[in-house]
Amino acid sequence: MLMIRRLYDYKDLLLVFIWRELLIRYKQTLIGVLWAVLQPLSLMGLFTFIFGIVLNTAHKDYPYVLFFYAGVLPWTFFSGAANFAVTSLSGNFNLITKIYFPREIIPLSGVAINLIDYVVGFIVYLLLMAFYRIPLTWNFLWIVPLICLLVLYTTSVSLLLAALNVYYRDVKMASAFLMLFLFFATPVIYSIDTVDNRWKLLLFLNPLTFIVESMRRVTIEGRGVVPWQMALETAGVLLLYVLVYRVFTRIERAFADVI
Repeated sequence: MLMIRRLYDYKDLLLVFIWRELLIRYKQTLIGVLWAVLQPLSLMGLFTFIFGIVLNTAHKDYPYVLFFYAGVLPWTFFSGAANFAVTSLSGNFNLITKIYFPREIIPLSGVAINLIDYVVGFIVYLLLMAFYRIPLTWNFLWIVPLICLLVLYTTSVSLLLAALNVYYRDVKMASAFLMLFLFFATPVIYSIDTVDNRWKLLLFLNPLTFIVESMRRVTIEGRGVVPWQMALETAGVLLLYVLVYRVFTRIERAFADVI
């Protein structure tokens, strides 16, 4: 609610930033918004070839294509928004040093653009499910709160990285390692069921683990989320968001002096 109150008077500016980033991303491209589908599809194809054909590893009882695409899609959204956010504030120093506006608008525009890409990619996901004749159940409706949880977590990480990079430019260098670390700490190319019980708790400290696994459960497997896990992960993500956003709003006025 704090973010909504702060951004309400600047909603037009937020839309301008989103539109600007959309034009920058797809201007003078041959296939335009289809690039939103190409990245997750190419990663899905690569993982299917390596782990499905070359290594011939087993991943439950549904097609490799759906297994990998269900993991790649939320990861692509998260990593795309986080990578955009790292340099979003420092890269717009000419605006930040001249006029005041809620600084979170800039990284949030990156989250919004990648969310648009996610929606496009999710439509392709539904088409793949129809192609492989995966039935939809009422548990599919869990995808809505899971996407909200994914967006909230991505927003928190994006704001944190953007703010830290204003003060410490090492963050830009460290972010590449962080994304690689989180990729392997997230069950994108493997199932959490194949992980030893000793390490599962550690992996679930990463909210993306719960989100990716639950998205597979409610879409491909037709099962519901685990209620206590949903409650715990939601509380953790909300706490992270509150802490990050409070810190961000307190230090944002100093961005113009530091940047």
